[in-house]
Amino acid sequence: MTSTTTRRAALGATLLAGAAVLPAAARSPAPRAAPSGEGWTLPLSQVVPFTSAINGVAYELLVRPPVGHDPATETCPVIVTLDADYSFAIAANHLEHLAARQNQGPRAILVSVAYPGDYPDGRGYRLNRSRDYTPVFQAEGGYGPEYQRASGGGPAFLRVLTEEVLPLVRERWNADPEDHTLIGHSFGGLFAAWTLQTRPEAFRRYLMVSPSLWYADGLVLTREAAGTAPPVGRKTFAYLGVGALEQQPDNHPMVSQMQAFADMLTARGDPDLIVKSRVFEDETHASIFPACFSTGIRHLFGTMDPG
Repeated sequence: MTSTTTRRAALGATLLAGAAVLPAAARSPAPRAAPSGEGWTLPLSQVVPFTSAINGVAYELLVRPPVGHDPATETCPVIVTLDADYSFAIAANHLEHLAARQNQGPRAILVSVAYPGDYPDGRGYRLNRSRDYTPVFQAEGGYGPEYQRASGGGPAFLRVLTEEVLPLVRERWNADPEDHTLIGHSFGGLFAAWTLQTRPEAFRRYLMVSPSLWYADGLVLTREAAGTAPPVGRKTFAYLGVGALEQQPDNHPMVSQMQAFADMLTARGDPDLIVKSRVFEDETHASIFPACFSTGIRHLFGTMDPG
């Protein structure tokens, strides 16, 4: 046996002996299986259930304040996302990631609107968003007649947000009453576009991801073309995004309609309305939200260049 082999054998014996006497506190914990029904909880998040006195619907607010937030000493903007089932975890984790890296995102209180018992029930998902995110009743279209029977609840839902949800968040988490952001995708983007068009003062910042502007024969586009929308009245920021693969000329021309709406918003010539838009290469209707959320947030809050 060579001297090198002997040294390696001695080293191996030493390492094995060291492992045997390694203090318990320094060893990796043994993995454990989660009890039945138990899952991973998003840190710092809270669930606030309430039933609206306005439309009688039961909601759950998924709330995530920024890390280290003390309501007694810090006032933060509020970011409201719809479709909480898929938006909340994405938005919460990415907001924290951006804010911790050269302030590329705001320290904001995230509030995502959910429905108890909705996930993963596809029928409940379709029914709730057909009711709350559509500005007018429409018998046909969307997910079909079964769901469209509930459509047109957008005006009541906007009151739920402005008269119940936002006051609750301001009271509990010391939210900035002048800095609210609304984020919606698809039907949620339609709701955000309609809100900007009819009640622009409700939010200061609007992120419209692939808005379903085809709804009700292009109602939002028709109203915008008519030039009857009220001025925003204060500095208001709007960002619109859509995936390049979403254009469906014979069904839902998402790309061209988004571009047309962005152009019409810009054409208002309202100096208080700051509009930006983008068509995202390679993105589909299902994949667009994370990319548009990241870019849109940085545009809306002026953090594209961290300096």
